Amino acid sequence: MNSTLPEFLLESNIDIVPSALLSDYTTFRLGGQCQALLKCQTPEELITIVKLLIQHHKKFILIGGGSNLVVSDQGLECYVIRYLSDSPIIERNNTTLMVSGSTILDDLVIYAAENGLQGINYCSGIPGTVGGAVAGNAGAFGQQVGDIVKSVTLIDKAGQIKTVTPDQLGFAYRHSHLKETSDIVVSVQLSMSSGSIDELQKERQDILAIRKEKHPDLKQYPCAGSFFRNIEPTSKAGKRQAAGWFLEEAGGKALQEGGAKIFPKHANIIIKSENCTAEDVLNLSKKMQDIVKNKFDLDLVREVRFVGPFKNKSTDEHNTVIW
Repeated sequence: MNSTLPEFLLESNIDIVPSALLSDYTTFRLGGQCQALLKCQTPEELITIVKLLIQHHKKFILIGGGSNLVVSDQGLECYVIRYLSDSPIIERNNTTLMVSGSTILDDLVIYAAENGLQGINYCSGIPGTVGGAVAGNAGAFGQQVGDIVKSVTLIDKAGQIKTVTPDQLGFAYRHSHLKETSDIVVSVQLSMSSGSIDELQKERQDILAIRKEKHPDLKQYPCAGSFFRNIEPTSKAGKRQAAGWFLEEAGGKALQEGGAKIFPKHANIIIKSENCTAEDVLNLSKKMQDIVKNKFDLDLVREVRFVGPFKNKSTDEHNTVIW
């Protein structure tokens, strides 16, 4: 199958998986084939391959750990760059960290706790990469990654490298402007603060224990994590309200569509069971939105992205840019 790959890719020294089955590279374990999966671990490899693909007018998308993602059963008619490193790529200068976007988010949390740096512990156990966490402004317990971002190095759709500030990224709840552009996070500079190693490691274990109570083990229950954003304030409390609460009150835990089911411990998580398809997940998510709309007149907004062709996907759901 390598004979079908362009010569410039074969000469690139990048690890390539021709006709890769994308279900092998997402936490939901769903998705058909792509033209080829291009594995990049370092910023240098990423920049090289992105420039080559742009230069040769090839369509591609980028994934990291494959979380927060549902890929079409029909696959993708493009190349897929997987920007994920086997070990963390982190440089430290006092309390400032320069981190590759390919670094696994939880690896960064472990590094910070072991080195007495606080500011990211709340992300303990959250799947995905640092690049994805920055683009989606990941967070938990009322804190978010955007709060500690000092600057971000990006590569744009013209292959140009640029460094931007948090103000330019428009961080908001589970959002940044990167969700609306084609820019890719190459690396990020984070502003941490000093803390107690013992206290940070204990806090990390406490957070992991909380997550274990509510969130599924991905090896046993493939999923994409929390499916919908929490709801903006609807009362004088002035706090976001858990989407899972509204779903449970509306009877969401009883919903099922084909092999897509609701996780028994968390009404805002869809899990994959036998014979589940990506179409099942999309259709179940629509049912979840419908019951909350009917009972509470509230619109649930997805955190999870659907990529590729789906039978029932409207144009406003094309929220992943394919270059």
